[in-house]
Amino acid sequence: MKKCVVVKLILLCLGFSSYFSVAEQNPKPPLLDSDTLLTTGSSYFPYVDKNVQDGGWSVSLVKAVFKHMNTPVYIDILPWQRGFKWALEGKYQGTFPYVHTDERAKSFIYSKRINTIPVRIYTSKEMKVNTLADVTGARLCLPYGYSLSIEQSEFINAYKLSVQRAVDARGCIVQVSKGWGDIGFTNGYLQRDHNSKLLEVFDSVSIIDIPVATIPLYYIVSKELENAQAHIDEFNAALAFIEQSGERGQIDARFEAIANQK
Repeated sequence: MKKCVVVKLILLCLGFSSYFSVAEQNPKPPLLDSDTLLTTGSSYFPYVDKNVQDGGWSVSLVKAVFKHMNTPVYIDILPWQRGFKWALEGKYQGTFPYVHTDERAKSFIYSKRINTIPVRIYTSKEMKVNTLADVTGARLCLPYGYSLSIEQSEFINAYKLSVQRAVDARGCIVQVSKGWGDIGFTNGYLQRDHNSKLLEVFDSVSIIDIPVATIPLYYIVSKELENAQAHIDEFNAALAFIEQSGERGQIDARFEAIANQK
């Protein structure tokens, strides 16, 4: 989840303005005093992606929630680490989409689930995996700085995996392809049209189509903000409303179709 792209400026809807920044474009649209500032990252298909409708699945859901809250929002697209840091410091009202970790939970309040990630593993071409039991005791490569979810940590413990590191996701794929590691984690929604650079190196490994975990993604707000809990409560209430109204189901169906295109 970590580089900078652009999400386009969008729209006037049902009597209020929702602004979306173009991080690499100048000038940015003017902010109103009433705007709520949020941040997200980029290149995280299908959740945040400039080439996907509405800027991505998570962006579309968050927009729908704030629309129901009748709250104008400005979503700034920043490098993931910078956006996370500034949200932690309270410079932004919130950030998304993030997995739950015990370390983050010390500093952030989590919303109800907004999305889920279907986690898969990849192996070298030579490694044969018919069931998950076949990876017991394997060497798992993780990029430096990669935050494990609770579900992934449980998977590591259940199958007695040893963890080794590489500089980034590409480095892990290279390690596994050369036999220096055995397996790695990947997003089950990877697509060539949206992850072409990464999938070039993925051609050297095998993605195993066995579900490993389903990881929830959340909207999070720094505990440093005075109104953090009240804001999350309001967000959750609006999220529940769009679920009950069927709007969330329509958004989910639209993006599931996009994510599952082959």
